[in-house]
Amino acid sequence: MKVALINPPLIKSINRKLGPIAENLFYNSAPLGLCYLGSCLEEKGHEVTIIDAAVQALSTEKILTRLKSFRPEAIGITVLTVSSYSAYSMAGEIKKALPDIKIIAGGPHITSNPEELANHTEIDIGVMGEGEFTLSELLDSIKEVRGLEDVNGLVYRKDDRLFFTPQREFIKNLDVLPYPARHLVPIELYRPQPNDQRELPKLSMITSRGCPYPCIFCDKNVFKDRYRSFSPAYIVKEMKHLVDDYRVRDIAFVDSTFTPNRKRVIEIVDEIKASGLDVTWTCSIRANILDKELLKKMKDSGCWRVRIGIESGNEEVLRFIKKGITKEEVRRVSDWAYELDLEPKGFFMIGHLTDTKETIDETIKFACSLPLKDITVQVNTPLTNTPQKRLAEKYGDTMELNDLSNYSFFEPVFIPRGLTKKEMLDYYRRFYMRFYLRPITWLRHLKKIRRLSDLAKYMEGIKILIFMSISWIKEKLS
Repeated sequence: MKVALINPPLIKSINRKLGPIAENLFYNSAPLGLCYLGSCLEEKGHEVTIIDAAVQALSTEKILTRLKSFRPEAIGITVLTVSSYSAYSMAGEIKKALPDIKIIAGGPHITSNPEELANHTEIDIGVMGEGEFTLSELLDSIKEVRGLEDVNGLVYRKDDRLFFTPQREFIKNLDVLPYPARHLVPIELYRPQPNDQRELPKLSMITSRGCPYPCIFCDKNVFKDRYRSFSPAYIVKEMKHLVDDYRVRDIAFVDSTFTPNRKRVIEIVDEIKASGLDVTWTCSIRANILDKELLKKMKDSGCWRVRIGIESGNEEVLRFIKKGITKEEVRRVSDWAYELDLEPKGFFMIGHLTDTKETIDETIKFACSLPLKDITVQVNTPLTNTPQKRLAEKYGDTMELNDLSNYSFFEPVFIPRGLTKKEMLDYYRRFYMRFYLRPITWLRHLKKIRRLSDLAKYMEGIKILIFMSISWIKEKLS
């Protein structure tokens, strides 16, 4: 069959801008979930096109033009919560223009909220959980005009009612999957954030699925609590594929966590070193898993940056969100990473259910006290079917939580008691300003300038800071 897979725009209106920070965070990596689907379908003989309407800023009209040119027999749409509003809107327009083509939706939001399809008749079938084998079997059923009841992992509409097939089992051996079909996406458009550039070209990889930790803000409905990893040999072969076929010089491992246990990390870094690959890489780590010796092994195999999920600088908040780490552990691993020149980057979140002005101030001060080279800050967004969503009404204003068009992780949809939306936005911008407009942060970056291309990326970073400063001033004056 001819199959079109679509990554929808993040926002409904193409005229509304995300802003440079959101664009850098959302558009720095190819949609690997769709690329895995694409490669699995190609392996079965299907003809596949991927339309990344998000990174290419495509309007629905332009998407329809591409679809009419390709003439697919089935259309798949990946749906995240932040893109669900635009995904449903886009699907409605496609259904009007191409009413006879089956529209299939999948992704984390559909898995977490399959009952929504009762109100979205533009979607014919939903795929829940891992989609590689499900979508392949579903296409066979569509092609052969068979019933859907024998395909596990589906939700579909029949006689104005939703029907669910049994849950599909997880893929036991991830090594059976082909590499993601990166050749189907505009690979040149995915660029790392300026402060995450070491060598170019840089592409992303996923080396595992799932997360074994119980943080209350994570939507884990696709992979649950089960953690599965590709084998070290598979991981290094894919790295070699990126180096040989895409001339990649740097790789970002974008797993939820790269370091659930020491044994896995040691096996991977030993495989990388044995391969002789000349490529650098980055990953996300947990503060309470690694020691200095293991961080050094990672450094020796090409790792140049570790991203640390910190979330808060208040111990009570950390316990409430079930992060499973302490400030002392964060400080220790940050110090080790800095000493080893692993350029640590911290991930923080403001607006936790129990956050107050005092705890957010404490988090900002904690971030500034650590030897971090960079940070990313998000506004807490209680996703449907997460533990914190079920608790949200008890802790603050949830008036905007039901309007999915407002979801972005950068604008508040939940306001902790004692704070206002304006104060939340002010804290969000202040966090970045307080961290980056310090001599020590500038010194850490200036020490890394080696060539003219480094100056170019820092100019891009300065433009983002100027944008934030202007936005902050305007907000203050309004």
